[in-house]
Amino acid sequence: MGEIIRKMKNGKWIGWYLRYVDSDGRRKQRASKQPSYSEAKRMLVEIEARIARGLVGIEERGGTTALTMEGLFARFVVEYRDPRIKDLAAYQVRTTKHFKRISKEAPQISRMVVSAVAPISISKLRDILLQRYPAGTVRTTLCSVVAALNWAVREGILRESPAKGAKLPPSPPSRLDFLTAHEVSRLLTEAERRARTLRNSKLWWMRWVAISLAVRVGLRKGEIFGLRWQDVDLDAQRLTVARSYGTTPKSGKTRHLRLPSALLPLLREWRARCPHPVLVCPVYRSTELRWEMAVNSNRQHGLPELLCAAECRVLKRPWHLLRHTFASHLMMSGGSLLALSQILGHSDVKITMIYAHLSSDYLAEQIDKVKF
Repeated sequence: MGEIIRKMKNGKWIGWYLRYVDSDGRRKQRASKQPSYSEAKRMLVEIEARIARGLVGIEERGGTTALTMEGLFARFVVEYRDPRIKDLAAYQVRTTKHFKRISKEAPQISRMVVSAVAPISISKLRDILLQRYPAGTVRTTLCSVVAALNWAVREGILRESPAKGAKLPPSPPSRLDFLTAHEVSRLLTEAERRARTLRNSKLWWMRWVAISLAVRVGLRKGEIFGLRWQDVDLDAQRLTVARSYGTTPKSGKTRHLRLPSALLPLLREWRARCPHPVLVCPVYRSTELRWEMAVNSNRQHGLPELLCAAECRVLKRPWHLLRHTFASHLMMSGGSLLALSQILGHSDVKITMIYAHLSSDYLAEQIDKVKF
């Protein structure tokens, strides 16, 4: 049986060391480089398991035993592939940000050898991150960790993921806020005024059209700025939602919608003025003096300023606020949840249930079913 030694030097603790008899019969002592006794013990168990199978206790440098969490994260970002990921570059940037957050806040865990990581290590990481970040941020960060560890299992780096069964922070409750009918009216009026009177009218025309598509059809921001004229059939009043910026919609599926009558004259007038032959809502790139597709999904395209001018509330995600506004008013006008789910392009009607309480008949009809 091996043993774990608390190593001291000049009265200072320098770490947990492991003593064991290797498969060659020699007695060896190695620094575990683990932050706690329990994790050092787990590493010793892994070593003894390898020796029992006739393997060297600690693999040569570069083997899976020497691979740290930091090294695993670096490999995962470069090597991971999934056909469901629409924008691989954006996914790599996002996961890299999550892993850097872990290296900064929990360096002792990011430097751990992968084979020594235990479920308690994931719990400790969660608790460390929760001290500084909100639950939603911690959840998305840990989801990247879980994905990397699951990938390590599939690649044969690990036999079992230590994150299996890990308790992640709960998802933050969906915040449902929307503009009133009067606020929407003021917003559209202000957008039209600027489009028809200001000097840079084409820019405000584009924004007026984009806002109208959001509040009258419920399109996502990426779907608005990825919309092509070929997807708009004004004669048949038909709109095809096939893209989000340069890729597919969030659900991955194309959907077909009927254009509301109120949008037809606006789109006909804008088509004659639109500076781009393909895009319905192009943005002006002043550095290159041309109109093209929006590439920065965080850009707000003047919407917060417009909301303030129209005396409307300004929230953190103003374009999503317009989508919520469309969905909320459709339900309050007697629309069905199933129809709303298909219009919004939700992958599951359960997502649409956040709007259920806005239907005046939703609960009343259920309660009236009770008869005595």
